[in-house]
Amino acid sequence: MWKSGRLTGEGIYLRAYRTSDAQALSDMTARDEIYRTTYNIQRDFDLAHARWWIKFNANCRRTGTSYEFGIFENGTDRLIGNIGIVNVNSRCRHATLAYYIHPDMWNKGIATEAGRIILDYAFRRLELNRIGAVCMVENAASRRVLEKLGFEFEGIARQEIMKDGIYFDVAHYGLLSEDFD
Repeated sequence: MWKSGRLTGEGIYLRAYRTSDAQALSDMTARDEIYRTTYNIQRDFDLAHARWWIKFNANCRRTGTSYEFGIFENGTDRLIGNIGIVNVNSRCRHATLAYYIHPDMWNKGIATEAGRIILDYAFRRLELNRIGAVCMVENAASRRVLEKLGFEFEGIARQEIMKDGIYFDVAHYGLLSEDFD
């Protein structure tokens, strides 16, 4: 539910990033577990890059090309993850789901809850028809999250990304608005 600039759930809320979130964002994305398991996070996501990214993200929201939010625990301002609808194509009414959770918060259902909140936003508020998602094949936890959210497995792109000189296969998923409950 959209409430005073926040998308709220039972245990978490999503909100746009503020400049004051830069240090927490940098600390979280600097974790090796985030780098190793995500499709598109660079290794050296330092404080300067976090500040730049927060401004970039605000501009993307203004232009309607991406909507990324910090994930916070209800009752706190503690950043515990990131989730967004990115690469929005309003003409074709499709976009991509992107997310990661602070490693200290893994296996607590946060990605699934945040996913339900952001998908509701994407399908109902942004009126998108299709959301795609990708994750590294080795990231079994992310694949389970996508399946819990109702995404259908669409195939594997062999050696789609390279990290540290090694190619990785990427699993592709899709969800249509008519299939979202």
